[in-house]
Amino acid sequence: SSPELVRTKPSPLKKLELSISSDGNNVVEVSCAGPDKLNGPHFLYTLTWDSGDKQNYSSCKFKVDNLSFLKTYNFEVSYDTKAVIGFLAFLIIVTVLALLLNIDPIPAELLWEAYKRKIADEGRLFLDEFQSIPRVFGKYPIREARKPYNQNKNRYIDILPYDYNRVELNTSPGEQGYDYINASYIDGFKEMKKYIAAQGPKEETIDDFWRMIWEQKATIVVMVTRCEEGSKVKCAKYWPSMEEETASYGNIIVSINECKVCPDYIIQKLHINHRRDKSAGRDVTHIQFTSWPDHGVPDDPHLLLKLRRRVNTLSNFFSGPIVVHCSAGVGRTGTYIGIDAMLEALEAEGRVDVYGYIAKLRRQRCLMVQVEAQYILIHHALVEYVQFGETEVFVSELPNYLSQMKKKDSLSDPSLLEAEFQRLPLYKNWQNQKAGKKEENRQKNRSATVIPYDYNRVLFKHEEEGNRESEQDVDSSDEDSDCEEEPSKYINASFIPSYWVQNGIIATQGPLPETIGDFWNMVYQRKIKVIVMLTDNQELCAQYWQEGKTTYDNITVELKDSNCSPSYTIRAFDITHVKKKDSRKVFQYQYHKWDSSALPETPQDLITMIQNLKQKFSTQDAAEANVTNKNKNISLVVHCGDGSKQTGVFCALLNLLECAETEGVIDVFQVVKALRRARTEMVSSFEGYQFLYDTIASLYPAQNGKLQNAQCHEQLISIQNEVKKEEESNSLESDIQPMSQENGNDAEICDDCKATDTSREAESSINGPTNPVLSDMA
Repeated sequence: SSPELVRTKPSPLKKLELSISSDGNNVVEVSCAGPDKLNGPHFLYTLTWDSGDKQNYSSCKFKVDNLSFLKTYNFEVSYDTKAVIGFLAFLIIVTVLALLLNIDPIPAELLWEAYKRKIADEGRLFLDEFQSIPRVFGKYPIREARKPYNQNKNRYIDILPYDYNRVELNTSPGEQGYDYINASYIDGFKEMKKYIAAQGPKEETIDDFWRMIWEQKATIVVMVTRCEEGSKVKCAKYWPSMEEETASYGNIIVSINECKVCPDYIIQKLHINHRRDKSAGRDVTHIQFTSWPDHGVPDDPHLLLKLRRRVNTLSNFFSGPIVVHCSAGVGRTGTYIGIDAMLEALEAEGRVDVYGYIAKLRRQRCLMVQVEAQYILIHHALVEYVQFGETEVFVSELPNYLSQMKKKDSLSDPSLLEAEFQRLPLYKNWQNQKAGKKEENRQKNRSATVIPYDYNRVLFKHEEEGNRESEQDVDSSDEDSDCEEEPSKYINASFIPSYWVQNGIIATQGPLPETIGDFWNMVYQRKIKVIVMLTDNQELCAQYWQEGKTTYDNITVELKDSNCSPSYTIRAFDITHVKKKDSRKVFQYQYHKWDSSALPETPQDLITMIQNLKQKFSTQDAAEANVTNKNKNISLVVHCGDGSKQTGVFCALLNLLECAETEGVIDVFQVVKALRRARTEMVSSFEGYQFLYDTIASLYPAQNGKLQNAQCHEQLISIQNEVKKEEESNSLESDIQPMSQENGNDAEICDDCKATDTSREAESSINGPTNPVLSDMA
């Protein structure tokens, strides 16, 4: 008889338990479990991948070799049954595998070469590595975070903790979601659950956050974001202010005992108690990194190495996990954790596997190290550490440290201090200098070798533009400026870092006769308060003021008062725009005893002058600017002959004094390195470098690690932190005690002192006048 055609419905689709693995040698193995029931006698599995190649086997076990590194493959597995006509069942399961690369750990001595190779060609190799790591590992379920009653606790819908390693809060009977917080346990290099990576608390999750801190016995919280960035809320403020002192968050009572503001971070000492737990309260240190830009990553990886040092000095064996958070708890959080763990690996084994560790991070929390720039930054930080090492020292340990650094094994070998100086990068030609090398600007440069970089040169407007300008600050970004098209006048001046502000000081050459007008226009437009002049030589600096009133271009400069001492002179000027008629007060400090080829003759008097001039602008303003992320006007111009030799040493000393006072540490190497990045030939001699160490050490004599005569030295370097009243500030009258005295010698009176107020004498000690003082001025 003829066959009968029987038609049935296809069997229901069934998910295959598909697994995929790699042995690291360009080989992938794919396997799966078959369906429970077959629809016919013939059974076949098929594997298809990107190139169109196929493999067919009766069992679901495939092996694909000769795959390429740096490529993402899509693998498709299917099975079908074919038996009596009319029977058909078909199922396709698709999985996408970002094939993890086989990248060997990099030895410390090869890190720099590996970094240069991978960063070449716009970072192509870094990008290929980064993109090969899955953003999310789908084999780890995410169920709790997606439950309806937990969804409002997540800041971002696509950044959720895996179930297997999420931080579970202690439950409360009958309350759904009471145990949920968007936070994950993260392993360190060797220590399990060394960190908790968390999202920045929302207003509705602050109580949960503090409950987590209490239950996990955490004593350190690292916050790698501001509460607001670019008008966007990144994180709720979950701690009390110093004015509030104490705040309650659910059952947790948080008190703030101390708040220390530094340029790149803020440290707050907190104490927490539990309303229902009668055990002793706990101290928690909250350290907030404030120098991460709104977009991109920090330019200087040293900032994150410094943050790590601060955190590590706080941790102890009995602490719970270190809680790290940004906004989402993956990008900046992953970057900090990656740097910390890889430095631990470097110190333990002398090699690092950044790629492998970031893949491990993403198996513990999705999207850790969120963008390529963060992945590169981790490598950059490791290179920085290997190349330059740890150069920060506590001021209490400085004398003993410096004594060891100056020792030599033999006369022919450099001392450790000399070797440290030789490691400093020169940064020659590392940035464009197109504006300063233009034909029409060459005659405006005193030195052919000291020319400002385009990226941070000081811009100021032409006179016509200046006349139309309102009273707005000239705070346009000078970074990334295209100097070929910028409608600004040229002056040989650079923004350089102060202790508090990245571009807080202007370093410039001594004005030429033909650039005096440009100099005063820059001072006026940038609202400069203090000018520091470090030369007496007319060949290195034209005298840019006269007795009485003088107009330079559109700026009238009037010398109002002046006073001299053997070491330095203070002058007060009123500067007025001829058309706007508004007047501003500018103070000039001229140090007399510093030849361009030598070091300061009386460094103690130089320190005294620094103390005096710092009263003209408050460091409290800068600290508040750091907290609020508001721009602070440039207040200080420093110049010598070429704007580098004495200027570099002076600016380094100024920054080191502030750091010693604020943080109790100094890092001469990093301070000088930052100045060299900003302007050529800054601190170019070993003698100048050693002078910085010696001068700071002379202020902090120590024995057995303890500061001696602490009260005296606190007075010597004290920095005015409170904003003075305007009349006090304008007087420039100093209550600082002299650090050195000229026995029996009267203060020298310069010509312009005589012209303005010859009847007023300098402030005197019993040995004669030493420190110049100006009269009160309205």
